[in-house]
Amino acid sequence: MKLHRHLLIVCLCLLVSSAGCTVNFSVNAEREEDLGSHHVIIRPGDTMTTTTEATFGDEATYEFTCGDVKVRIENEALSVNGKSYGMLEPGQEVIVDHGTVSVAGEVRQPVVDSQTDAPQAEPAESQAD
Repeated sequence: MKLHRHLLIVCLCLLVSSAGCTVNFSVNAEREEDLGSHHVIIRPGDTMTTTTEATFGDEATYEFTCGDVKVRIENEALSVNGKSYGMLEPGQEVIVDHGTVSVAGEVRQPVVDSQTDAPQAEPAESQAD
């Protein structure tokens, strides 16, 4: 009988002490980071593989990697996973939500660089007389 009482007390202590502990592995979790003056939110967030890098000076560069998503801000130019999303104004919030990029509440599409992404014309053949 005494053993049962001790076992009951131990179980109650464990129950009370673990009541405040929860582990949440939500698929829709998000990760947040401040990159310079910009607040960046990535959904879904990956709690296991997250890195942040910053380079200061004349050419400030910030990188935030969370799982498969890499956000880079270099001299206020935003790129996500290697694609350019245009220029940022100081303080604008950036959200990457399941691959959709929003800046200050407006969805942005990748910017096509006419120098590198446009098809190049064939050089004209010269005719010798």
